[in-house]
Amino acid sequence: MLILSRKQDQNVSFPDLGITVKILGVRGSTVRVGFDAPVEFKIVRGELPEAISHDSKEHQIVQVPPELRHKLRNQLNSLSIATHLYKEQVAAGFHKEAEKVFKRQVELLENILEQNQISSEDAKHLEKKPNSILLVEDQENEREMLAGLLEMHGYQVATSKDGVDAIDHLENNPLPSIILFDMRMPRCDGPTAIRHIRKNEAYNQVKIFAISGTAPEDCFAQSENEGVNAWFMKPLNPGKLIDAMAVSCRT
Repeated sequence: MLILSRKQDQNVSFPDLGITVKILGVRGSTVRVGFDAPVEFKIVRGELPEAISHDSKEHQIVQVPPELRHKLRNQLNSLSIATHLYKEQVAAGFHKEAEKVFKRQVELLENILEQNQISSEDAKHLEKKPNSILLVEDQENEREMLAGLLEMHGYQVATSKDGVDAIDHLENNPLPSIILFDMRMPRCDGPTAIRHIRKNEAYNQVKIFAISGTAPEDCFAQSENEGVNAWFMKPLNPGKLIDAMAVSCRT
């Protein structure tokens, strides 16, 4: 365990949270501590609970993910208890005991940093990642325009020019939430690629949406059509497609 002694004007920083705690001075039983924190952290005086409304308490750290908020509160609670004990001991003249508690305060601060209990990696893990789409379309102009539209709606879009390219993408990249297939393509068309994909159990959770100028029965036998989750006729209605994708990604 790393133990540090802090003097006046020295800091302890939490770089992953953007918080700096500064020891401003010690006089008698009073320790002056400064906090430099992002605006989403509301800092209040614990001895004035009547000045804090219920609503303000609920929103003190509202922008911090719940798991990180819980860890932070536990650490600050321990620090608060140690600080109050230190003040009581100094006031009572128990200087040796107070010195031990002061060191414990520093340990609590350093422990957060050393063990990385509250880290940016935790925050990244909690962030919702955008839903990913694999768009398979042989016409470059249509492919680029539809990809751009989907990206404007918050989707992460990868593109393939035919079924062979799409299968290669699936084998070498993280699986998308949805594969959006044009049915008529050279080299390897949509139905052929979909049959191949549905034979692989590793892809069972991936939704497949088809775009075609023909009806499903013209591309698949009835049993094979079960591999397609939604069918959209050309000319495509982009609004209906985006609505259906949003529903699919929520389920």
